Amino acid sequence: MKQCTLCEGTGIVDGRRCEVCHGKGEVEQCLLCGSPIISSLKMEICESCEENHDIVLELDPLAGYSDIIIGKAYLGKVKRMGDVGYFVALNTSISGLIRRRDATKKYMLNQEVVVKAESLRDNRLDFIPLNIEKYTLIPFKKKIPLWRINDITDKAINGAVMIRGIVSRVQRTSGPTIFSIYDETGAIECAAFARGQRAYPAIDVENVVEVRGEVNLRQDKLQIEVKDMEKLYGSRQSVVRDAIDKVIEEEAAPSEIPPLVASPVGEELRGKMLLIAKELRKAVYKGIPILIRHHADCDGFIGGIALDIAIRPLLREHSPDKEAEWHLFRRSPSRAPFYEMEDVVRDLNYSHEDASRFGQSMPLVLIIDNGSTREDMPAIRKFKVYGSKILVVDHHYPGEVKDGKVEVDELVDIHVNPYLVGGDYTFTAGCLGVEIARLINPEVSEKIKHLPGIACSADRAKSEIADAYINIAMKKGYTKEDMLKIAECVDFEAFYLRFMDGKTLVEDFLGLGRLDRQRNLLQVVGSEVERLREQQLKTVLANAKSVKLANNLLLSTLDLDKYSHKFTYPPPGKTTGMLHDIKAGENSKRRTVTLAYGPDFVILRATEDVSRDMGLNVNIFVKELSEELPQAGIDGGGHEVAGSIKFVEGYRKPVLEKLAEKVAKLKA
Repeated sequence: MKQCTLCEGTGIVDGRRCEVCHGKGEVEQCLLCGSPIISSLKMEICESCEENHDIVLELDPLAGYSDIIIGKAYLGKVKRMGDVGYFVALNTSISGLIRRRDATKKYMLNQEVVVKAESLRDNRLDFIPLNIEKYTLIPFKKKIPLWRINDITDKAINGAVMIRGIVSRVQRTSGPTIFSIYDETGAIECAAFARGQRAYPAIDVENVVEVRGEVNLRQDKLQIEVKDMEKLYGSRQSVVRDAIDKVIEEEAAPSEIPPLVASPVGEELRGKMLLIAKELRKAVYKGIPILIRHHADCDGFIGGIALDIAIRPLLREHSPDKEAEWHLFRRSPSRAPFYEMEDVVRDLNYSHEDASRFGQSMPLVLIIDNGSTREDMPAIRKFKVYGSKILVVDHHYPGEVKDGKVEVDELVDIHVNPYLVGGDYTFTAGCLGVEIARLINPEVSEKIKHLPGIACSADRAKSEIADAYINIAMKKGYTKEDMLKIAECVDFEAFYLRFMDGKTLVEDFLGLGRLDRQRNLLQVVGSEVERLREQQLKTVLANAKSVKLANNLLLSTLDLDKYSHKFTYPPPGKTTGMLHDIKAGENSKRRTVTLAYGPDFVILRATEDVSRDMGLNVNIFVKELSEELPQAGIDGGGHEVAGSIKFVEGYRKPVLEKLAEKVAKLKA
C-alpha cells in the first residue's frame, strides 16, 4: 500500500469518496514485490507473483462468501467432523466441507489445513484439501471503503465499515474492550472482544488506528464491533492525525460574540480568553478529560459553574460515551485562596484513578479564582510533571508584572488576569468565567448573564465594569440586596460543602434552576445565615478595638482566637469582613483598616481608598514581612485590600507589631 496522491491519504476529494483509491486513502501494491496490481482478482498480489509462488490466502474476519475466489487456496481450521466429512472454517462466518471421499488423511479438531475452494452454491462451499509443504501465506483483507464517523448512520447497521482516527479512551469491561475513537467529523465507540483479556494491548490513548468492523446498536447508540484494528505508523498516521487536527482546530474556534460588558481591560484580555475557550472546546472534541478547580467562595463558584454549564452540553453532543459528562468532566472547589498541595494530591489521585478505570488521558486543568500567585506554583509544578496543560483565570494580585507576564507564567500554558493588562481585582473571576463560558457555548448566554453581577456583589467590587455587570443582573429582576443575599447564602453553602462541587444546590441559589425553589432556599438559608451573623457580631463588636492613627486611618483589631466561634459559620475571613463593613460604615468619612488575628494568621481588610490613595497592598506587606522576619515562616496574599498572612505561632507578636507599624506609616 502507498498513499494515494489524489486525496493525499484522506480517501475524500471534495467531500466525496476518492475515485482512484475508492476511499481507502491508499493505492494497492503487490504485497510481495511492490509493483502496481493489475490483476482483476480480489487479492493484493500481482499476476507475476501469483504465477511464481504457491499462494495461500488467510481471510480476515469481515470476509464473506461473496469474497471467495473459486480455485484459490485458503488456510482454515477443522471445526467439526461428521459422517459426510470435515467442516473447515476460514473465519468466524465462512465454513465449508471436505467430503470424506476427497480427504487424503484424517484430521483432528482445530488442526490447520490448506484447502482449495472447489465450488460455491447458496453459501454452501466445497473444499479440496491440498498437500502443500511450503507456501506463501497472504492475508486477505476485505475491501471496505473508508467511512467518516459522522456518515455512519442507522442505515449502516449490520454493515461493514472502515474508519481511521485517534484513540481518546480505552476502557476494559467484563466483556469487550471499548475504544473511543474520533476523526475530523465525530467520535464513536468500538467494541473489541478478546475472551476476558484486554483486546489489542499494543494500542493505547493517542494512537492513530484503522478499524474495520460491523456497525451495531447498543443502548440506542451506534457502535462498531471490531473485527480488525491496526495501529498506523509513519506517513500513514501523520496524514490521518494532521487531517483531524486541522479540522478540529477550525471547529474548536469559539464564536465571536460580543462581551456582556465592553471595556478596555476586557478587550486586552479577549485574545487569551478566546484561546482558553478554544482549548476547552478542543478537549471536548478530542475526548480529553477536563478538570476545573475554583476558589470555594461565591465568585469562584460562579466562574466554575458558568464553565460547567457551557461544557456539559457539548460533551453530551459530541462524545460517544453516554456518561461523558461524568467521566470526562470534574469540578472541585478549593478551600484555600490558592491551589494548594492538598488540592493537587486529590486531583492527581482522581485523575490516575479515572485513567485506570476508564482508560482516558490525563486532564486539561483550568484553575479559576486561584492560580496566579507564587503560592499556587508548587502545586501547579507538580501537576505539570504529568504533562497536563494548565490554564489559569484569576483576578488576584499576581505579583510584579514585567512585559505582561508574572512569575507563574513560566508554568501555565494560558494565563488570564486583569492585572496583566493594567486592570485590577474588580474584574472578578466570576465575570471572566461567564465571558469565557459564553465563548465556549453561546447558547447558555441568556441563562448565565446575571451571574457576574452576583460575583461582583460578593467580592464587593466597585468599578465601572462591576457596576455594568450589576446592572445586567438588575435588568433580570435582581436587586442589589438580592445579589448580596445570594452571595451570602452561596458562601454559607460553600463552607459546609468543603470539597464537594454542590452543583444542583449552588445552581438553585444562583437562579439556574426553579425560581420558586430559589426563593424558598434564600428564605430558609438566609434567615439561618442572618442568625449566625448576628450571634457572631454580638461577641465581635463587644471585643473589637479601634484606634485613630496619626495618618488619619481608623484601625480596628480583633483577637479571633478568643472572641469568635471556631469551626462553624461564619469562618474567620467572613467574620473579619463583617466587622470591617460595620466599622467602615460607621466611619464613612475616614479610611478604615481592619486586622483580625488568630494563633498563626492575620486577616486584613481595608477600604478601597486606602489602596488607591495610600498604596496599601496586602501582597507587598507579605513580601516585606517575609524579608524582615525570615524565621517567622511568612506566607499569604490576596487582593490589595483583602487578604491573609500566615506565620509560625511563636512569632505572632512581632508579626502583628510590624504589620501595625506598616499600616501606621501609610501616607496619602
